[in-house]
Amino acid sequence: MSTPPAHTDHDVELARQTAQQVQRATEVLLREHPDALMCALSSDGLIVPMPGRVALRGHAAIEGRAVIDGVVAADRATVIDLWRRAKQDGAAKGKVRMLDKPSRWVTLHFLDLRQVHGVLLCAIIPSDELAPELDDDAEELPPAAPRFSTLMEDEGGIVLDCDEAFLQMFGYTREELIGKSILDQIHPEDQGRVIEGWITMLSTGRTQQTRRRHKRKDGSWMWVDSTLHNYLKRPDSDHVLVEIIDVSAEMAAQEALQDQAELLRRLTDAMPDGLLQLDTDRNVVYHNARLLEILHGHVGFAADSAASNGQKPGPVESLARLLEALSEDAVAALDAALAGVLDDGIDQDVEVDFVLGSGERRYALMSIRTLQRPSGELSGAIASVLDITDSARARQELERQATFDALTDAHNRSSILGAVQRELERDDSTMTAVIYADLDSFKPINDTLGHAAGDELLVLVAERLKIASRAVDDTGRLGGDEFLVLLRDIPGPDVAMQVAHRICESLGSTYTLSGGAVQLRASVGVACTRAGKMTADQLIKHADAAMYLSKDQGGGLPVLDEEAERRSNESRSPVARRWATG
Repeated sequence: MSTPPAHTDHDVELARQTAQQVQRATEVLLREHPDALMCALSSDGLIVPMPGRVALRGHAAIEGRAVIDGVVAADRATVIDLWRRAKQDGAAKGKVRMLDKPSRWVTLHFLDLRQVHGVLLCAIIPSDELAPELDDDAEELPPAAPRFSTLMEDEGGIVLDCDEAFLQMFGYTREELIGKSILDQIHPEDQGRVIEGWITMLSTGRTQQTRRRHKRKDGSWMWVDSTLHNYLKRPDSDHVLVEIIDVSAEMAAQEALQDQAELLRRLTDAMPDGLLQLDTDRNVVYHNARLLEILHGHVGFAADSAASNGQKPGPVESLARLLEALSEDAVAALDAALAGVLDDGIDQDVEVDFVLGSGERRYALMSIRTLQRPSGELSGAIASVLDITDSARARQELERQATFDALTDAHNRSSILGAVQRELERDDSTMTAVIYADLDSFKPINDTLGHAAGDELLVLVAERLKIASRAVDDTGRLGGDEFLVLLRDIPGPDVAMQVAHRICESLGSTYTLSGGAVQLRASVGVACTRAGKMTADQLIKHADAAMYLSKDQGGGLPVLDEEAERRSNESRSPVARRWATG
C-alpha cells in the first residue's frame, strides 16, 4: 500500500499565505458591500450557523438548505463551478440569477475560510444589472415561477408576512394571507404531520422539516418541502420563519416511477414464465406468483402475498427455500450457473429437474442474466424460469429411441458401438473387453413357436445378460439374436472370462415362454485390449471370431481371442508381459 506524500514546508507556507489572502479579501468585501447577503457553508455545501468569530457588519443572513436552491436552474452549473474553484483556489466569484429576481444579475462570492473559521463563506451581492433579453425574433417565454419562498408566522400559526415569491408561487394576495391560519391551505391528509412538526419545533426549539401539499388559489395542490426556524421570543424577532421549496416536479417523477412499478408488477404477474431476482449475495429481491406455480404447483408455498405483489420477501423466502424442490444435481448445476453470472458477469442458461409435492418429476429452463447499474457495477441477477416438462420428456423419449433397442431395452447397435469406441479412445492404459453372444438354434424356435415367442425369448435373453454382467457394464443388441456386452476397466482377461462363463451358464438354462418352455444355448466370444490399440470395429471382429470358435466347439463355453490379447500384451513392457504370463 502506497503512503501519501508528506506536505513540505513550502506547501504549508503556501497554504498559510493563501488563507491570509482570503481572510483579507473577506474583510474588504464585507466593508465595501454592506448590502450583501451572507451565510456560512459546510464542506458539502449546506448552510450552517455562522461562526461567532466571523465579524459581520450587520449583513443580512441567507437562510435555507443550500445556496443553489435559490438559483435559477440555468445558472446552477455556474454555482457548482464557482464552488469547486473556491475550494481549490481559496476564492471565486461569478454572476448568477436568483429565483426571486430572475431578471437581474447578482454577484456570487465563495471564500474558503476553513483554515481560519472552519467554514466557507458565501456572499450574494445584488445589482441593478438586467439579465440579457431574448433575441427579437425569438419566442418570448413567460417568466419562470419561483421555486423558493418564505413566510413568517406567529406562535399559533397565523401568517404575519410573506415574500413576493410566496405570492407568485400560490397566487394569493398579501391581504388574503395576513392574519389567516396557514393550516387552512394544507391538504387534510398532511395536516397531522404538519402539526406534529410544529409542536416539536415549539417544544425543542430545533429546526423541523416536513413535506406537504400546499393549496394554490386556483384550488390545485403543490408539493413543497417546508423548513421551520424558531425565532420566537428573541430580542430582534418574534416569529417562526417558514422556508418553502417547490418539489412538485420531484413528486411527479416519483408518482411516474410508482406507476411504472405497478405496471411492471402487473406484467410480471401475467407472464407465463416465473421470475426470480437476486442481489449479489444471492438474497431474494423479488419473485412473481408464477415461479411458485412452476416449482411447487401452487402459489401458497411458504410465501405471503407481499412477495407475490412485488414487495421485498420475508426471511422465510430464502433462495434455498424457494428452490428446495430441485434435485441434488439441479442444485449443483444452478449453483455453478449463478457463480458464472454473479462472480464472472456471464449470462447462463441451465436446465433443472424438480419433484412436486405430488411426486411428479418436472423440468424447467432457467435463463439467468446479469443486472447492472448505469455505472456498469453488477447489482444482481434476474432469472426467467420456463416449465419445459413436455419438451424435456419428448426429447428424452427421442434420445431413448436413438439409444436403446425398442424390443429388449438393451443398447441398440450404434449406441453400444459408440460406447465401445469411447472406452478405447481414453488416454489411459485401462483394459476393455467385449463379450459377443450369439444364440444357438434360435431360428428353429422362432419358426416353430412364432415371431411373438421369438421376441419374448430375446427380451428374456437381454434381461439375463444384464444380470450376469456387472453394474458398470453395458448390454447391447447388435441385431437379430446377436448381443454384445461391454466390460469397462477390467484388470485382465480373467475377469472378462469369469463374466463370460456366468453369461453362458445363464443363457444355457431353460426359458419359460407363454407358448411353453424352451431350452437354449449361446456361443460366446471374448476379446480384450487396452485403450488406443485398436478401434471398436476391430475389437468386435476379434470377439466375433472367438464366438465362431465357441460355436464350432459346440459346448456352450466362452472362447478368448488370443490374437487381441497378444496385441494388447505387445504394448506393455517386458516386465509387465512376464508378470502377465507368469
